[in-house]
Amino acid sequence: MNVIAQAALSRYDHRLPYRKIADRFEQLHGLELSGASAWHATERAARAGRCEYEQIRRRIQHADVVHIDETGIKRDGEQAWMWTFTTDEHTLYAVRESRGSDVPAEVLGEDFAGTVVCDGWTAYPAFTSNLQRCWAHILREAEDVADKYEDGEPIHRHLTQMYVGLQSWLETDPSLRERAQMHRSSQNGLKSLVRCSATDDPVATLLGKIKGGIDHWLTFIGEPAVSPTNNAAENALREPVVLRKIIGTLRNDRGMFVHETLLSLLATSRQQGRNPYEKLKRIVRDNEMISRTHAVPSVESSG
Repeated sequence: MNVIAQAALSRYDHRLPYRKIADRFEQLHGLELSGASAWHATERAARAGRCEYEQIRRRIQHADVVHIDETGIKRDGEQAWMWTFTTDEHTLYAVRESRGSDVPAEVLGEDFAGTVVCDGWTAYPAFTSNLQRCWAHILREAEDVADKYEDGEPIHRHLTQMYVGLQSWLETDPSLRERAQMHRSSQNGLKSLVRCSATDDPVATLLGKIKGGIDHWLTFIGEPAVSPTNNAAENALREPVVLRKIIGTLRNDRGMFVHETLLSLLATSRQQGRNPYEKLKRIVRDNEMISRTHAVPSVESSG
């Protein structure tokens, strides 16, 4: 159990190649392992933790708010996508060949009733209309446009003032009625903004993005649990992005299985303030006990 947990943690917490994991076991514990053995130990940890992975998914499926994001990853040299679904206490990663709305439908379920916090990728409105578009994204884009085009300056200024003002206003703990009134007022302000004319294509594109999400920028005003930014999902993708630079490509379905499972278990453990090593040891130990309990005893034939 210790070897299995340490191998998995060495790979996904310390980011070591399997050959170096084997060297480390020999140096620290006098245990001779090959790189292949270190890989198999890590795979065993993932298989033992798959039930826990599915439990994380069920918890996220019933969450009121889920932050979602995705980034590219290679599978056997071909393009695939690493998706993250994160709440305050759980994070789930899923490696899929698709970047479409079929992935959130598969992971969250087509009857998901919560709010999705996301960027402007088209897969999200194709999956649900309960969205909060990320203000951090649109403010960065508006700033970039304003730096290059004079017509973009009033747009960036309007968005910034609206966002900062709303954040300050929400700190006064307004009532639901006041929130509804502010939502209508702010919505009208955005609608007036997107009616501005633009002579430069990037400015027109920016206005088009604001208009395209016009029903989803202000969800956070009426729903106190909803964040106006998708920083949680972006932060959750940082570790997979670092590992992508180290690992390069996932070789096959087994690699995808191990990758998404162990990343999910470790991220969720940290969110919940648990020791990842102790968590992995417990999962492996419980799985071994279940396997022994359900093992079919051999029956000797009578003479």
